[in-house]
This record gives sequence, structure tokens and C-alpha cells, in this order.
Amino acid sequence: MKTLITAIIFACVLTLFLIQFNYAQTDTLTIIHVNDSHSNLLPYPMVTGDYGGIARAASVIGQWRMTVPNPILLHGGDFMVGTFMFNMYFGVPELQILQSLGFDALVLGNHEFDPGPVDLGNILATAQLDSSFDIISSNALGMSQVPTLDSIVRPYAIERRGNVKVGIFGMTTPSTVVISNPSPVVFDTTTTGIVTAALTAVAQLQAQGCQIIVMLSHMGFEADKALAPHLSGVDVIIGGHSHDALSNIEFVNGIAIVQAGEFYHYVGKLTLVYDGNTVSAADYTLQEITPLIPPEPSIDAIVQQLKLGIIAQYSPVIGNPYQPISYAPELLHNYPQISSPMNLQEPLDTPVGNLFTMAMLDHVPAGDCALEPNGHIVEEIYPGPVTAADLLRVYPYGLEEDGLGFRLASFDLSGMEIFAILQGLMFQINPLTSDFEYLPQSTGLDFNAYYTSAGIQLTAVTIQNQPLDPIATYRIVSSDRTVGYIQELFSFTPRNIVYDSLSVIQIVKEYVEQFDTLNFLSSGHNLLPIEAGNPGDQLISQIELLPNYPNPFNPETTIPIRLPSRSEAELLVYNCLGQKIYALHEGILPAGYHEFHWQSVDDRGCQVGSGIYFVVLKTTQQQYTRKLILMR
Repeated sequence: MKTLITAIIFACVLTLFLIQFNYAQTDTLTIIHVNDSHSNLLPYPMVTGDYGGIARAASVIGQWRMTVPNPILLHGGDFMVGTFMFNMYFGVPELQILQSLGFDALVLGNHEFDPGPVDLGNILATAQLDSSFDIISSNALGMSQVPTLDSIVRPYAIERRGNVKVGIFGMTTPSTVVISNPSPVVFDTTTTGIVTAALTAVAQLQAQGCQIIVMLSHMGFEADKALAPHLSGVDVIIGGHSHDALSNIEFVNGIAIVQAGEFYHYVGKLTLVYDGNTVSAADYTLQEITPLIPPEPSIDAIVQQLKLGIIAQYSPVIGNPYQPISYAPELLHNYPQISSPMNLQEPLDTPVGNLFTMAMLDHVPAGDCALEPNGHIVEEIYPGPVTAADLLRVYPYGLEEDGLGFRLASFDLSGMEIFAILQGLMFQINPLTSDFEYLPQSTGLDFNAYYTSAGIQLTAVTIQNQPLDPIATYRIVSSDRTVGYIQELFSFTPRNIVYDSLSVIQIVKEYVEQFDTLNFLSSGHNLLPIEAGNPGDQLISQIELLPNYPNPFNPETTIPIRLPSRSEAELLVYNCLGQKIYALHEGILPAGYHEFHWQSVDDRGCQVGSGIYFVVLKTTQQQYTRKLILMR
């Protein structure tokens, strides 16, 4: 009898132990991710192939997928626009390859909308993706007006791995409304709208029993960090848009944030552990894709066949795009290489910027100068043989023949208009954070600038080595998109516009063919002097003016700051002409984190129009400037 009772007690204890163990067991999941591939299916640069390649990346992805626990494969957006692979095939083969590799979800990036939402819908439909590969965006509004797109794009995806349901929602950068062509699809640019879209998706996923929630973001690293404090219920942010190759996890508000660079140069692997209550990031690997990694044979065969199709299509127009046409003896930078705010003179012109604007002006000898925003010149030229395909990666906006090209344009502006445009653009750059999107690269036009309380102030400007005459008329050479920027940002239209029959990249290719060696340098003809005692040498400090959110916005944006100690502070809003229009704060602020809200009004309480504005934080010895984009 005692033996029976003992056995029963032992069985009960064992049962309770097993129940407790079952509840306490852990699940391990692995997120494998890429972002901002921009149709870079081939290794680059084109002749040496030192980096990337989707077939090499496929070898790593395939090996991980077979060996890691519970893999989930995600793409952080911008698979479109960047190489001849897009110009020829519009992203369809890349989507099909991603599906064959087992990708589970892709968030729409801003470049997906470059062809317009109707064509995007047609591209996604042509790819014939099955239900295992979800295309998502949780903050896209107005999808119902584009039926093809609406039938494919979902607000979120749900994946089951082991005992766990994983919810994945997608956030597309609201700046898509400015930098791409999404209409009639729209993205709410207000802080409230963005946070609401994210939290609504979280609530919907929780309601469906998801224990782990992932935000698949194409908003950029800074925006992800700014949004994270508002994201109750989110465990992980898999990022994109800013092309950051993060070798370590960034934690904000307990949320793990990662991002895997660009162009299949890297693949990320994040290991998560779920104990039944909480999610923790156990490990992270950022794997570089180099020639040491053999390509996956079946994917490589597909890519090589696609390459042959491009050669056949484009050779009659520009010759074999992958045939060397010149040689770069060293790396030619496309962005200014600002080393330290204490340097006395920092060149703002770049080797690639000089090359492209020299080619433009060479094609229109009647022009006085050539200008092009740095944001169009998106890649470096690598050492070694240079091909037309390499040039297209630098300036990925196509040829006139494929309907995607930015055409060369020439037009007239007065000296006063040139100065106003340049000054407005100067207010939008920040050398210390490598924010150079609107920095003008130029030939025939030289300028100096320095730091002021309202940002970077333009000083000396010369055209053809002569001081800029405010009342004189000058012939400017640039791209047709620059004409659009002038109209949108400065509300006037240049005069006597002439659009060339050729695209910018065709003109640059013909110019490059004249040189056996591309010996282009940063000559320093555009300079940013920063002298000891100028405000610029205090820009790196513990006082922070954080990114406003959202940006672009309508009608309200939030501007956060951090102060290490009690300080006299001014937080002011300026227009693009450097005129103060609104004071957010003037006076003493205690130490700590502060948020200020600007509802796009001036000091009189009148609404201001769409355009570029600047917020400036000034203390007794320090200052910082950020650009604001208002889109009504």
C-alpha cells in the first residue's frame, strides 16, 4: 500500500514537473535578412567582382537556411532601381530568385514606387509570387485605387515556426511622397499617423496570437531609432533605406535593431530566443559576401543568362555595358570625405562629382557652369577597369531608350536666383553626419561656405572664375530632375529650358571614353572652411538636436533635443533664405530629454507653405541644424 501511494505521489510530482518544464521550454528562431539590393544581381565592380552578387549571397542564405533553427527570410525593401538588371527586367527575376531562396516577406521601399504604383502592381503580378512570399506595407494608404497593387500588397505577414507565431509588419518611409511617385498611394507623414500605423499593425498581430512581432522597416536607421520608443509590443526592427551595415545590434527601448548594408554585399543573421514570455536577441552575424564565397550554381546560371540579355539589348545603343571603357587608378569617392570639424578647409567637391559635371558642361559648351545634386551620384567608382554598367550604378537613372533616364537639361538663371538656390541647398547639408543629398557638385561654379547660427552660410561664389553678378543671366547645365527640384523647392521655373535627346549617363559614358585613366580628384574648388572659434568646432558635443519625426511632415513634426545640463537655449525655425520664422523655445531648459512640436506656422500664427525649413538649436557655445520638409 505504501509503495502504491509513493508511486502515485511520484507520478503526480513528475507530471507537475513535466507541465512546468513544458511551459518553461524555449524556442529559438533565426531571421536572415538583406535590404537595399537595388537590382545588384551581379558582383560589383563589373570586371573584378569584388563585392556581392546574389548567387554568392544565395550560397550563404541556403547554408544558413538548412542549418539554423527556424529560419525566417526577410528583405528590407528597395529591390528596384540601380543597375541594367532593373532597366531590362524591372525587378521580376530578382523577386523570383528571392522566392526560390525561401524569402518570407519584403517591405516596399521608396524606389519600388519610382515607376509609379500601377507599374509596380504590374511588376509584382508578372513575378507570379505564391502565398509563401508576402509583399507588405502597413502604412501605405489609398491602395484600393490601384487594384493590381491592392490585390498583392498586404499590411503584414504571419509565420509559424515551431511553437511560435511570428508577426511581421512593414513600414515604408513616408518620404516616398517626396522622393518617388506613389500617388494615388500616400503615406501619412505626421508623427501621430506613423505611430498609429505601426501600433495598429501590432495590435492586429497580437489579436491573431503572435508571440514575436517584427517591424520590417524601410525607414532608415535614424528613423527606426526615433520610432522605437513609441513601439510597445515590438521585439525586433529589421531595417533598410539608409544602407547601414551594422555589425552589432543596436538596442532602443529594448528593441533590437539591425540592418545589412546594401547590394547583397552583406547578409545578416539574427538569433532570437523566446521563453514563453519574453523575446531576447541571442546572437548576430553580419556576413560579408566576397569572392571567397562560391556562387550557388543554379542561381548563377540564371544571372549569367540575364546578363547576356542585357548585352544584346544595350550593345546597339552604348556598346557592351560590361566591356571596360576606361580605368580608375584609385577609389573615386562620390561623397565628400569630411575627416574632422577641426580641419581648416574641407573640400566639398568629389572626384565623381567633378567627373560628371565636367562631362555635362563638355556636352553643352555654351553653358556657363554645370550643377548636379550629390544625391543623384550615389556610388563610388572602384579601382580597376570601368564599364558603362559601373557608371550606371553611380548614376542609376537609366537611358532615354529605356524610358528611365534623367535627360541632360540646360536653362537660364539670374545670379540672384543661383545664390538663393545654392544657399537653400547649403542649409540642407550636414557634413558631420554625411548628409550630402542636396549638396551641389559643380564645374565652372566655385563657392565657399562656413558655419553660422542658422546652418551653413554661403559666402564667395564665382562662375568661370568671375564673381557672381546678381543681375546677370547664366546658362546652367544639369539634369531634367534638377529643373523639377527648383520648381518644387524654390517655387519658380528656370527660363529657356532645353532638354537634350540623350540621358545624363549616355553623355557621361561618351565623355569617360575619352580617357585611358580617370585621374579625377577633389580639387577643393568648393570649400567649407572651419576655423578654431567658429561654431562648427563645437558641433560634436553632448548636446544633441535629434532627428525630427516625421520628416517630411504635414502639418506637425516633433523635434527632440537632449541637454547634459541646465542651459540657456533657443530652438528656432528658419526658412530656406535663412530668415527666422518661428521660435519654439527661448530661455532656460533643465537637463534631460525634451520634445518640441512645430505645427508649420510662423510667429504670427499663419500657416507656412510647403518647402524646406531648418530648425536650429543654439546654446551659449553650441549649435546644431537639421532640415525639415513640409509637404501639404
